[in-house]
Amino acid sequence: MNKIVIFSDLHYAPERPINNGSIIDRKLMEYAEPLLEKLIDKINNEIKPDLVLNLGDLVEDFNDHDKDIINLNYIWDKLKDIKPNFYSCIGNHDLRSMSSRHEVEQIMGYEHSTFSFNIDDLHVVVLGTYVNNDLGTAYGGIFKAQYLSKEDLEWLKEDLERNNLPTIICTHFGVAEDDMKGNWWFETCPEHALLGNRKELKEIIKINKNILAVFSGHQHWTKKIVEDEIPYYVIGSMTENINNDDIPDGVYFVVEFDGEKLNVIEKHIKI
Repeated sequence: MNKIVIFSDLHYAPERPINNGSIIDRKLMEYAEPLLEKLIDKINNEIKPDLVLNLGDLVEDFNDHDKDIINLNYIWDKLKDIKPNFYSCIGNHDLRSMSSRHEVEQIMGYEHSTFSFNIDDLHVVVLGTYVNNDLGTAYGGIFKAQYLSKEDLEWLKEDLERNNLPTIICTHFGVAEDDMKGNWWFETCPEHALLGNRKELKEIIKINKNILAVFSGHQHWTKKIVEDEIPYYVIGSMTENINNDDIPDGVYFVVEFDGEKLNVIEKHIKI
């Protein structure tokens, strides 16, 4: 049996970036590093999974290129303490002040942020969005980083056609349709929560019989949505003040794969 740990939206910052134009009151960034340290200890010494995945937004950006590069390097160095195989999506806050995604790919040591790999009898796809500098840095860089490139969509189609293993897909933005009713961040602007060209992505996904599930972050809540018989798992932010009690949510998934089915278990780190 394969075991995978998935987490998302750490939003690390060494201090509150009060001038970045984003609403930050719900993000308990001061807990990002201690939460991560606790999770890494649990991963390495208790859960001992085969694979660890992050779904993006490692940092809360300052909308300042040089500061964001420093913070991305800092938190990436912390993540190197994870002993099992570890991979990460790139989120909108990671990309907000970057001129291209290649700047973050270099920090992570990736030739490309859209890629796939096999872990035993499971195929894992990581999808990275591209940077559109024409759309500016408003709303935490959401518009700037909300789309998969045509090249990446074509690559995905070919990758899935070549593959015959059970498959999971990971990306930062939400993919399943969701009106976001009751969501603190996105109820009034649901399109900000979702991948801009998700319909094109789902046209590729739904015709492939090997897809077990799609995992995404960004929406800062945790839920499961089923579309075309495919489960879409959304995982919340580890640092979200989810109950407005100044206690970070600390959410992560433990995903078990027995060769045929996935068992997704929601867990929480307590600080």
